[in-house]
Amino acid sequence: MGAEKNIIAIELGSSSIRAIFGQKRADGTLQVLGYEKESAPNSIRKGVVYNIDKTVQAINAIKSRIEERQKVYVNRVYVGVSGQSLRTVANSVRRQFDIKADITEQMVEDLKEENRAHLYAGAEVLYVIPQEFRLGANLTSEPVGIMSDRIEGYYKNIIARKTLRESLRRCFAGSKLEVADYVIAPVLLSSYLLSDTEKRSGCALVDFGAETTTVVVFEKNILRHLVVLPLGGANITADIANSLHIETEEAENLKKTYGSAYTEEGSLTEPRQIRISNDRVVDEKRLLDIIEARQQEILANVWEQIKDFADRLMAGVVFTGGASNMKNLETAFEKYHHFDRIKTRLLPAATDYTTNLKLETTNNTLATLIAILRRGDQECTSEKPAEPDLFDDPVNQTDTVAGTETAPASNGEGVIMPDNKPEPQPEVAVPSAQTEEGSGEMAQPETQEPPKPKGPSVFKRIGKWFTDLVEEN
Repeated sequence: MGAEKNIIAIELGSSSIRAIFGQKRADGTLQVLGYEKESAPNSIRKGVVYNIDKTVQAINAIKSRIEERQKVYVNRVYVGVSGQSLRTVANSVRRQFDIKADITEQMVEDLKEENRAHLYAGAEVLYVIPQEFRLGANLTSEPVGIMSDRIEGYYKNIIARKTLRESLRRCFAGSKLEVADYVIAPVLLSSYLLSDTEKRSGCALVDFGAETTTVVVFEKNILRHLVVLPLGGANITADIANSLHIETEEAENLKKTYGSAYTEEGSLTEPRQIRISNDRVVDEKRLLDIIEARQQEILANVWEQIKDFADRLMAGVVFTGGASNMKNLETAFEKYHHFDRIKTRLLPAATDYTTNLKLETTNNTLATLIAILRRGDQECTSEKPAEPDLFDDPVNQTDTVAGTETAPASNGEGVIMPDNKPEPQPEVAVPSAQTEEGSGEMAQPETQEPPKPKGPSVFKRIGKWFTDLVEEN
């Protein structure tokens, strides 16, 4: 394989598990070679594992398909961490000195570690993002080398339920997979989709998923806010299904075919009937009212998260994710919240990978998986181990210790064959050459015995047993 490395990234989404298989070459280029998806609605909800056993089964199914199609053995993966409980909380740590002194990197690191040790009820700190440092009356993002008798560090801690990472650990341990690294998926996605200029100028990334919507805000190239909202495209589908009393699949098709996040007043000049199934129809305006009501609620929750940053978001808001494909979504946000710096982006303008696969870039986005794949730097596969030949005749196997042939005791499936038990063989004294030196035991002389008669093969014994059975009946 040389300097090439096979990397595997796995993401536990709203209700499914997705994985991508790529190869990093020595020159740094990335080629995507495989993509797998396993639906897991009964084991994962809003990105959180609810049923470990079923999640293990889904991971194993993906692992098996990768091994079969890529002809490799999967032993390591990179895992994206997300989920409803993921969010940022602010914290600060202060130090006072007797005299003015140069602030050192060790002082800054000590502040960060003290901040990380902060306890949250039912949650744990997954990642720490320094914001600014106050030295006297001044704020700076680079305090090292400045003289002061007081320093206060401000941080945004990304926290999640304590059970989130433990559940993931148990799932991958159950699949006998080593986790090369757990990465915060929204942070990695925003770093991949947003340019340095956008993050420096101020920009919000809104990732519309099936059951969750993630909001990440950057300003001055620093992550300022992150939250995962428990609302997504699946809520719109559920509203359609419940209101029209139809199946979820039918509701999803209606949403994708006719859905719109915003409809101008008076644009529906002629009422139109949309056929649902068989002879059933629904008025188009009623369908759009159902969709727009829920979409307006989702956008209102997004605005609530970014409104305090609105006047500082010079680069605006970037929509991404599978549910961002909704028609007139940008128009709806502008009309409802009077903010017009909006664009939709599923992947960076200039992709930095190659692939021969037809990836799902229209209905879903693979940006998160690509971002995790780019992060990986450890080999995740090895050569597939050779499988044993099930038709090997144990009669011909040789005992390498005693140097004698081993008589079979079963039919190869752990079942003793009836009426054909092997004849007792004379005992052979095994030379005690393996006795450790200095053990005080004397080696016994090797007993010479005549060669043991070779018994009938497995297939002959099966044939004899079958013949005897027929004759008895």
